[in-house]
Amino acid sequence: MKHAITDPRYRTGFILVTTLFFMWGLSYGLLDVLNKHFQDALHISKAQSGLLQAAYFGAYFIIALPAGMFISKKGYKAGIITGLSLYAIGALLFVPASSAMTFPFFLFALFVLACGLGFLETAANPYASALGAPETAETRLNLSQSFNGFGQFCGPLIGGLFFFEGTSTEQAAPRMVQLLSLMSLLPLLSYY
Repeated sequence: MKHAITDPRYRTGFILVTTLFFMWGLSYGLLDVLNKHFQDALHISKAQSGLLQAAYFGAYFIIALPAGMFISKKGYKAGIITGLSLYAIGALLFVPASSAMTFPFFLFALFVLACGLGFLETAANPYASALGAPETAETRLNLSQSFNGFGQFCGPLIGGLFFFEGTSTEQAAPRMVQLLSLMSLLPLLSYY
C-alpha cells in the first residue's frame, strides 16, 4: 500500500515545520553577509569576525542537550515555541545592538538567535518525521531538510539585495534589523 508523504490532517503542521528548516538555512546564509558587514561597520579584523561563526555554532553545541531534555519533558510544540521565542529575542536584540554598534553586543544577539535555531532544529527533525506514517518518515525529513539548503542559497541573495544594495554600511544597519526582526516574528505568530 502506497502512503502519502504526510497525512492530510498533519499537512499544516508539516508545512510549518518545513518553514523552520528554511529559516535556519536562511539565517546561516545571512551569516557570511553579516560577517563582511561587521568587518566594515565595526572595524574589526577578519580574525575577530571569526567569532561570529564561534557564537553561531557554539550556541548549537551548548543548547542541543538542554533542548533535547526540555523537549522530552514538554513535547515538540513547547520546544518549537521556545526555539522560536529565543530566535525572536535574538533578532530583536539586533535593534539595541545596532544603536550601540559594539561587536560584543552583536555577538550576544547572534548567540541568542542561534540558541533559538538550535532549539528548533532539535525539535523539528524528529517532529517532521513523526507527522505521518512511519514508512514515509525519511521522505518527510529529507523533504523538510531540502528547504534548509534552499534557505542557505537565498540568504546571501536576500542579504545583498535588501541590506546592502546601494547603501553604505551605516544605512544598511537599520534595514538589517527590520528584516531580521520581521523574519523572526511572523513564523512565531503562526504557532500561537
